[in-house]
Amino acid sequence: MIRVYIFLSALFFIFGSETNKEQNLIVSYSVIACSCAQWKIENNNVDENIYLERADDKILDANKVWDGETLPLKFKVKGYFKKQLGVPKDYSSKGKLELGKVFIYSKIEKIK
Repeated sequence: MIRVYIFLSALFFIFGSETNKEQNLIVSYSVIACSCAQWKIENNNVDENIYLERADDKILDANKVWDGETLPLKFKVKGYFKKQLGVPKDYSSKGKLELGKVFIYSKIEKIK
């Protein structure tokens, strides 16, 4: 019964809450060895990774900040989720990218 509730909650979060409603998230870089979303949302109860995409080229590109060694890497970002699964524009990776939730951020602040 609890598993069903968790599963339904996750589905609602993934598919039911994707709007252009602006929100603040705390995200940390996951360093996963796959062609998938690398940012974990820290301020929710769902274990999921998302892609980050900057709203403007003048904003810091979170996907290019990691130095390859220093962790944790955390940001506070303000923005909204795209309505459909996808991948960020100008995102490069080895291999075919997996579709995922994309968070478009207009503000970013490094926490760690």
